[in-house]
Amino acid sequence: MYQKLMYQQESGLFDFRRMEVSPLLLVIDRRDDPVTPLLNQWTYQAMVHELLGIQDNKVDLRNIGKLPKDQQEVVLSSEQDAFFKANMYENFGDIGMNIKRLVDEFQQISKSNQSIQTIEDMAKFVDKYPEYRKMHGNVSKHVTLVTEMSKIVEERKLMLVSETEQELACNGGQVAAFEM
Repeated sequence: MYQKLMYQQESGLFDFRRMEVSPLLLVIDRRDDPVTPLLNQWTYQAMVHELLGIQDNKVDLRNIGKLPKDQQEVVLSSEQDAFFKANMYENFGDIGMNIKRLVDEFQQISKSNQSIQTIEDMAKFVDKYPEYRKMHGNVSKHVTLVTEMSKIVEERKLMLVSETEQELACNGGQVAAFEM
């Protein structure tokens, strides 16, 4: 079965090989990988899960501090949240830039809503109000999540920890890591 897949459907992947030796398919069980589970993951979804916790697509933020009631427990679902779906596997550094774009888009929409002069403008605003409220909640949710994760990264010095993890995993610099 795999040979058929390798030769017929994905033949371009094996063009470099001589045909007298058949290709070898190596299946690796990641459960036996002793290093990867020890490394901090820096994707948006992984960091929310690791630093704040996700339970049934909900993030509990009640212990964070003074947040409005509607933000004390937020839903993070790739099916309901287009921003999360597009960014769940993005690096933490890229998330900051993407949230900035999201905030800028929201500010543009907010400015357009401020120029209500006529009855027609009011009607347009009322028609778009549910979308506006949804976008406001989404922007607030992601800004809050990234702000809290940034605080945790800073408090726990996770950048330094991650650098040390990478050094140990990739370069075997145990002595230097021990000194750090």
